[in-house]
Amino acid sequence: MNGVDIPVWIQAFVLGGIALVTLLVPAKILFELTKTSRDRTRRARDLADRLRERFGGVKLDRGFFGPHRIRFTIEGRAAVVTMPDEDELEIRLEPKLAPAFPLVARTRGAFAWPVAFEGFRMLPMLRTFDALIDESIAIYATGAFAGYVREAALDGLPAGEKPRGVAESLFVLRKLPGVRTFELRMSPRGGFRLRFDLRTEDLIHRPDELESAVHHAFQLYDALVSY
Repeated sequence: MNGVDIPVWIQAFVLGGIALVTLLVPAKILFELTKTSRDRTRRARDLADRLRERFGGVKLDRGFFGPHRIRFTIEGRAAVVTMPDEDELEIRLEPKLAPAFPLVARTRGAFAWPVAFEGFRMLPMLRTFDALIDESIAIYATGAFAGYVREAALDGLPAGEKPRGVAESLFVLRKLPGVRTFELRMSPRGGFRLRFDLRTEDLIHRPDELESAVHHAFQLYDALVSY
């Protein structure tokens, strides 16, 4: 350039640096991906071992792209547990009868959206007019099914007695150890699933608490899907 010859060693140094970067960056990315995959596999295996303490038919299905699925049965009923992320746990029930109506129920924070979407369905938030429920759990449903859910929730709050039925199960899921928030979703196409946003790993390391979560998931299924 401009009559100046660049020494061969400088050219070799620059080309070598480019080649090194070209090789190291993909290698670093690949290492991180495989490390993440190994960590997820280890956590899934550990969880599967804990599930065997409480459930039958535990089987770990390794997902190539998505999270590993742990299939199991409780009293002859099938369910699946996945960990989409380090601080998330999802329980999906696999009953023969699919939900006929869409519903969303989740931990209520300081602000609750007036509507929620389950698939392409927009569901308005229903109010039970009972402060114990309305101030802690946001429930979204529509039509006559919303009226049924309201009545079922209120029936579980008899005066002077402990919550039971739908109300009890929602309260238990909301207050499970280590759970920051929970969300229940059901619909004809989406099935019946629970997702927990975890603050700590109590729900992962304590099989008795996970058993309680699955038990109350099926309790809600029986109350809501059999409508």
